[in-house]
Amino acid sequence: METMGLNINSVEVNGYTKIANHGMIANNRTAALISMNGTVDWLCLPDFSSNPVFDSILDKNKGGYLTTRPVDTEGMTVTQKYVPKTLILQTTFLKNGKPVLMLTDFLPATPYASINFPEMHRMIQAFDEAIDVKIELKATLDYRLSPVKILLLENGAVYHKNSRKIGIYANTKFRDGDRKIRGNISLKPGQKEWIVISYNMADDDLRNYKSQVRYDETKSYWEDFVSQSTYNGLMKDIALRSALTLRALFYDPTGMMVAAPTSSLPECIGGERNWDYRYSWIRDTSYVIEALSMMGLKFVATNYLYDMMDIIEKKDDMKVLYSIDSKDDLEEYEIDYEGYMNSSPVRMGNLASKQFQLDIYGSMINAIYHLAMIGGTVNAYMWDLVIKIIDKIRHVWRTPDSSIWEFRTPPRHYTYSKVMCWMGYDRAIKIGKLLNFKGDYITWEKEMNEIKSDILQNGVDKETQSFVQYYGSKDVDSSLLRISLTGFLDSNDTRIKSTVNRIEKELMGKDYLMRRYNNDDGFNCKDNAFLLTSFWYAEILSEQGNVEKAKHVLETLISKGNHLHLFSEEIDMETGEQLGNFPQAITHLGVIRAICKANEKLNGKN
Repeated sequence: METMGLNINSVEVNGYTKIANHGMIANNRTAALISMNGTVDWLCLPDFSSNPVFDSILDKNKGGYLTTRPVDTEGMTVTQKYVPKTLILQTTFLKNGKPVLMLTDFLPATPYASINFPEMHRMIQAFDEAIDVKIELKATLDYRLSPVKILLLENGAVYHKNSRKIGIYANTKFRDGDRKIRGNISLKPGQKEWIVISYNMADDDLRNYKSQVRYDETKSYWEDFVSQSTYNGLMKDIALRSALTLRALFYDPTGMMVAAPTSSLPECIGGERNWDYRYSWIRDTSYVIEALSMMGLKFVATNYLYDMMDIIEKKDDMKVLYSIDSKDDLEEYEIDYEGYMNSSPVRMGNLASKQFQLDIYGSMINAIYHLAMIGGTVNAYMWDLVIKIIDKIRHVWRTPDSSIWEFRTPPRHYTYSKVMCWMGYDRAIKIGKLLNFKGDYITWEKEMNEIKSDILQNGVDKETQSFVQYYGSKDVDSSLLRISLTGFLDSNDTRIKSTVNRIEKELMGKDYLMRRYNNDDGFNCKDNAFLLTSFWYAEILSEQGNVEKAKHVLETLISKGNHLHLFSEEIDMETGEQLGNFPQAITHLGVIRAICKANEKLNGKN
């Protein structure tokens, strides 16, 4: 059977692979982006937070990469797919619709947090005809073009820079020049060969890497994760792919999760909205627990929450975000790269760590609440944390903050943030009464109602009867869609409906894509469509009983994903291109929630 695929010349634009034309492989330590043309243009080793060894996605000239493709690609097309129920990626080159070469990529995964193989394995396989394959590697061991040592081995080559080294090993003689390593392999019909990229190893005996054994272990690892899910409803395959993507972003040594495996992929081409997302946000904790719970992944959800709590307890106060190794090295700085499609600056670290964001407190209690609701273990240790967080909310809820969008303008009294404070009280009361814990419920209910009254007095525009972005504002903000999803008001309340109507008119464009806000946020480029809020919109439609429209919205939004059903953070509202760090955890969380909510309503469940 012939398959058309994507023309290989369409994969890149101006020397950069389109963000959507990537697949991701991962192993709960790190992740790599694989272009549809066979190029690995992003990989940090040994961990998510390490300096990348391949990063040409951020600078086509200075950045590192690994490419493997036919010597002659004239007229070829390419396809990409995952081995079912795994994160093992297969990229196939086709000539006249017939496959001629397949690359099978994976990062070795094991169920043991203490065991790590800082390697990438790539199998190259010919089909019915012989084919010549070229390999080219350029490693980046830091962000400067300072001298590196290259050691050529019998069946490999190694880059050395200080204490770091990266090697490539294959059954070929490599040659070096211009900081690059090159080699060729001639495959006979049906022949398979392995290529291994290894960090801090210098062993060119391919047998020692046990690629087939690692492949089998990795395949079983991901299949076992999928088998734990009890979800069997609407858009099951899409929901499971999003769950796999989320699990891929966990860092097993600490149990934390990165928001995305990449840094500085732009939210606006040519602009400055470029951030490092290789950190763990407290806000995401609640969404992760909810999404995993909806998929029936109770064990994974429980472990994740306990790991997050351990990190929080080790610090003096809850932070907006944490490094995955729980260290405090979050300083933001810029590197001398041109950026993806000339979008600079390229940032490492994240200044949001210095911000005050009110919503993190209610979000953490909400995560514990959802664990309790699925029968997870919520013990006295967790309850003590809930009480501490409530005490914190009591003292800070009247304070202006930077809120969910992490504005770098002066803090304000954002309505969304106040609602999250209300939610913290609401969930604490529900947890305590459900599990018969002791708490000052009378005082909590009084303080919760005080916050609600304050929001309804100051966060609602009297003329339009809609919620507003911040106290005193006339503008709406798509974060306001979250209000009814917390239970603050019924989804059919007049003020909720008015808010949704205004968002539809003022922020929503074609295909249910919407901007976060319209007001000036101090940046020199436009804000594009933020995918999470569109999935919130689908959720609200389900809550309001309009399930058929919710399904239509979902189908439309799902079509915006790439060929592997992976999503970035944003979509360009004019071109439809995926933008921002990729793949983005919070978008996939939104996918799962919206699908599961529609499925619940279709089946008459809550």
